[in-house]
Amino acid sequence: MSKIIAQSKMKEKNNECGKELLCSKCRKRVLYHIFRRPAKTVIKDIEKRPLSKLLGFGELTITRYLDGQLPSVKYSNILFQVLRDEQKMKQYVESNSKEVSVVAVNKVKRAIEKCETEKKYNNSAEKIALYIISSGREITNLLLQKILYYVKAISKIFEGESFILEPCEAWKFGPVFPSVYEKYREFGKQEIKLNLSKDYISELLSEEEKTVTDFVMNTFGIYNAWFLKDLTHLEEPWIVARKGLAEDDASRNQMDEEIISNYFAKMNQMYDLKTAVGVEVYINHMKKEM
Repeated sequence: MSKIIAQSKMKEKNNECGKELLCSKCRKRVLYHIFRRPAKTVIKDIEKRPLSKLLGFGELTITRYLDGQLPSVKYSNILFQVLRDEQKMKQYVESNSKEVSVVAVNKVKRAIEKCETEKKYNNSAEKIALYIISSGREITNLLLQKILYYVKAISKIFEGESFILEPCEAWKFGPVFPSVYEKYREFGKQEIKLNLSKDYISELLSEEEKTVTDFVMNTFGIYNAWFLKDLTHLEEPWIVARKGLAEDDASRNQMDEEIISNYFAKMNQMYDLKTAVGVEVYINHMKKEM
């Protein structure tokens, strides 16, 4: 729930005294450093006064804290509760929703739902997968795995480090991210359909992550899953990970991160994979080997 009130996460114990943060001596110092800085407060786009009312405070309470006034023990306990648990915040919203506008309540509810969504999709591969699924295209688990693989590879070319830190495995149908595969396994070969707002999903990623993912979807992602499966089978990272195995052999061999990085860095030098034209030329070259 830290993103609902503050983006700073507080440690369980104070570095100076070693006691729990709620010890009376340390509480004031910690709260002062956290709540005096407006840049550290969220809910994004939520005004301080409605937030105060939703928490059952006086209208100007949050404003005063941000200006340096120290909260009472009672209010500081409430703040720590909602920082740690969005369900607590949900309870306050339900109790005090009549005190503020419908717009303010809806903004808080969206922020709470975002926190809940983030807990369900707790690594970079899963969050980017969610963004891909919400694109409006017909995304199956097989296609999803291939697009994720190219996001992993291409993002390092764009940004110097991969957006997807989770390793992938060289399954017989190409690279697979096991946690993502298991999450959508129930859909089988069918399109993955989820009942989640695109706005919430979009907020899970940075602008850079969305830009690169969109680029991959508009280049590699215009091909079907089986074509991309065949394409990955021609590339060095998958071939090395499958060494000694027949094409139809099952495998959970992990694909080497350095080999993925070096291979696509080399292909980028040859084809300029940061451009749509470069990706098209690369794919057309690889088609000749299929």
